[in-house]
Amino acid sequence: MKNLVIIGSGMSAMKVVDEVLKIDPLMYQITIIGEEKELPYNRIMLSPVLSGEKEFDEIKTHDEGYFSQNNITFKPGCSVTSIDRLKKTVLLTNEKESYDISYDRLVICTGSRPFILPLPGNDLEGVVSFRDIYDVAYMKAQVGKSAKVAVIGTGLLGLEAANGLNELGYEVTVIGNSGSIMNMQLDASSGGLLQKVLEDKNINFKMNAISTKIIGETKVEALEFEDGTQLETDMVVMSVGIVPEDTLAASAGLHTDRGIMVGDTMMTSDPVIYSVGECIKHRGATYGLVAPLFEQARVCAEQICEVNHHMYTGSDVSTKLKISGVDVFSAGEFNNEDDEVMCSKDHSLNTRKRLSIRDNKLVGAVLFGDSTDGLFYFDLIKNETDITDIRKTLLFGDINIDEASAGASGVEKMADDEQVCGCLGVTKGDIVTAVSNGCDTFESMQKETGCATGCGGCASVAKQVFSFVSGAELVAKDTLCDCTNHSTEEVREHVRLLEEVASIDEVRSALEFDGSCEKCGAAINYYLSSQFNEAYEHNDKERPHNEMMHANLQNDGTYSIVPQMQGGLTTPSELKALADIAVKYEVPTVKVTGGQRIDLLGIAKDNLNDMWDEIAAAGMESGYAYGKATRTCKSCVGSDHCLMGTQDSMGLSVKMEDAVWSHFMPHKFKMGVSGCPRNCAEATIKDFGVICTEKGYEIHVAGACGIRTKACLKDRFFETEAEVVEYLKAFVQLYRVEANYLERVMHFEERVGLDYIQSKLDTAEKIKTWADQLPKTIKNPWVTTDHREKQPA
Repeated sequence: MKNLVIIGSGMSAMKVVDEVLKIDPLMYQITIIGEEKELPYNRIMLSPVLSGEKEFDEIKTHDEGYFSQNNITFKPGCSVTSIDRLKKTVLLTNEKESYDISYDRLVICTGSRPFILPLPGNDLEGVVSFRDIYDVAYMKAQVGKSAKVAVIGTGLLGLEAANGLNELGYEVTVIGNSGSIMNMQLDASSGGLLQKVLEDKNINFKMNAISTKIIGETKVEALEFEDGTQLETDMVVMSVGIVPEDTLAASAGLHTDRGIMVGDTMMTSDPVIYSVGECIKHRGATYGLVAPLFEQARVCAEQICEVNHHMYTGSDVSTKLKISGVDVFSAGEFNNEDDEVMCSKDHSLNTRKRLSIRDNKLVGAVLFGDSTDGLFYFDLIKNETDITDIRKTLLFGDINIDEASAGASGVEKMADDEQVCGCLGVTKGDIVTAVSNGCDTFESMQKETGCATGCGGCASVAKQVFSFVSGAELVAKDTLCDCTNHSTEEVREHVRLLEEVASIDEVRSALEFDGSCEKCGAAINYYLSSQFNEAYEHNDKERPHNEMMHANLQNDGTYSIVPQMQGGLTTPSELKALADIAVKYEVPTVKVTGGQRIDLLGIAKDNLNDMWDEIAAAGMESGYAYGKATRTCKSCVGSDHCLMGTQDSMGLSVKMEDAVWSHFMPHKFKMGVSGCPRNCAEATIKDFGVICTEKGYEIHVAGACGIRTKACLKDRFFETEAEVVEYLKAFVQLYRVEANYLERVMHFEERVGLDYIQSKLDTAEKIKTWADQLPKTIKNPWVTTDHREKQPA
């Protein structure tokens, strides 16, 4: 396994890691080096932490479980002091020691540092930036010690700091060197409206003021301006811009120019070193917003995983935010005096719209108080649309569709990976997934994705996306079958509430089914079985045909049978017995299956029972190739035989089959164990897969290879076989109890989410509880005193 080292643990760094794990979770052993001692967090959400609206834990993006489950080495509170490009090592330094870490690929995400004005007194106590959680902690700690704060800077971060400090009870004055606030995102009139809103909250402003000196002995006492006036203050918060942190890259000899120079693949001047985030310069531009950083991260991850789906050619940037409850949207250019301008204002609603037009194309839009049409205008700007035909109505927004679906045309054109929420990095695709997973209200989608729970500036666009997606996908009630108006969930819930064992017909009667069919019979049969376990006698007559026949029906009317071979292991005597039986009954085809078993095909119906009698007499039983149950656990030869093997994969596969054998499940359940990360047993496309490493066992779940192929999601990491088997039992029982009948593990995961599954099994106590609930039976449900009882009349 190659080594991937990430320098930095900020949002862009963690997005690279997230994307790498999506593409190829087994390609790299990942090491993340974070200078801060904290877990990764969302810097955009520092303002609500400052104001007290949120706790720090609420803005953490990755917890300790994330690193352990993905077998990632996370080194917080450490810094990289040098890069040896020849040896491909980085020198890591912490409070105790320094040592080298080798890399095959290196990603530099050192971000930026706040620009501190070179004013006399800028080293006094009380001078602080607004950049990280430590700045926030310092400002909150001064409550009661300091009363007055001067915030230098009228950009987004400066205003967020001012708003948060105001909420804490400080007397806040914002200092600006121009005539209007947020002059990079808003025209002067819109900036004036926003300033008025903030002034109404008792935030003071001193505009067109040039700071020249910070006065004080050891601590801040006042701020002096160019005109000689002074402002008494106990703290000075500087928010006047950022400087790309390229010092480390420059010292390593990489090409830098006020930022680490990268190309469209995010590669630096060294072909094995990449860089993303605020530390880079790409085509002459540096970006500080989340959306461009996440686009860069995706391209970077694809490159280091050796796939090439996208290139980064720059970003069209729009700003959606909410400051003090006011929606603000800005995109494009709005300060060119030669542009034509369209403007409207509603004094009663305190909304304003300003559009800049050049050569019959919209080049800029600023919306204040109502950003509903932001997506529509941004689409026109990006696509350089000729507005001749809609010029007369342009100020009214997208009026070509009804109000209920306002903005849908813009939403429809959005790519799934286009970002909706900058605070949490939520894309349109995330909202689509949430809706498909059952989020049928905007509030439930917010809870699922976090969209529009940050500053709230994306709420109007998010509502448009949600309305469009949910409206497109809302369908008639999905009933269990044509015999009832009840859904699968309603039938399942009825069974869960039963206090005594019932029959299938009793359930149908209680729910007023108007008929019966194989579909509902098999489903209710399973739900009763999983609810009452051994207390319920499985109704064989309600099983699907192949299960009743104990064989798979073939195209020509014959059947095939598959004896069990745990872990793909067999013996010469078993092989001889199968060969003799195949010869005796003139089996025309004998095939080794993909699940490492032997399939006997072309068997006449009349021979099935006699053949099973002889197979049972030889010590073998059914391989469950016909039922909704454990199918097989595929394995490689492992450390006993293979030079590359790290663990006993064959032995573990047998233990895993033994642990969950004979249990009916919502659908077939396939497993795999690969003895090393080379994954010869294809464990990462199974319902439950194990990748053996030198240190232990990586667990992968919810994969499939069939009509639709889906790679597994990396779940967690264990050090012992016993932990793996215990977790498998817990996972299977959770699946048995909560999945719908005929719902494969991958569909179950897509419906409830891996986070939900992990939350149910995130402690040793929870794992043991679920594992203990798995019935202890080892009874083979296929065996009866007479196989003929299995056959329908």
